[in-house]
Amino acid sequence: MLNFDPPLPGFTTWTAEGHGFGFGDATVSERVRGSVKRSVIVAVLGRAVASGLLDLIAKKGAVAHLTYWTEPVDGFGQMRPTDSAAQQGGEALDTQATKENDK
Repeated sequence: MLNFDPPLPGFTTWTAEGHGFGFGDATVSERVRGSVKRSVIVAVLGRAVASGLLDLIAKKGAVAHLTYWTEPVDGFGQMRPTDSAAQQGGEALDTQATKENDK
C-alpha cells in the first residue's frame, strides 16, 4: 500500500488474533493458543477510492482468509493538524474538522 499510484493518504496497521476461518493452515502454537495471527489495516478513504483499492487487491494481492469491510465515517480529522497534513492541503479527504477550522 505504500507504493500505490496515486499514493494513499495514510493508513494504520496492527496485529490481531483471528478466530473465524478454522485452523487448517495454523501453526502448532496457533492451534494450542486457539487463534491465528492476523494483520489489520485501516484506511479512511472515499467510496470510489476504496472500491478501486479493493478491486486492485483482489486482482494483484488476494491472499487466503483476506477479509474486508467498509463502513461510513461521519467525521475524520485531527484535533491539531501536523505540518505534513498542512502540506497535503486536504487532498485526500475534506474533513469536518478542517471545515470547522476554515470558518
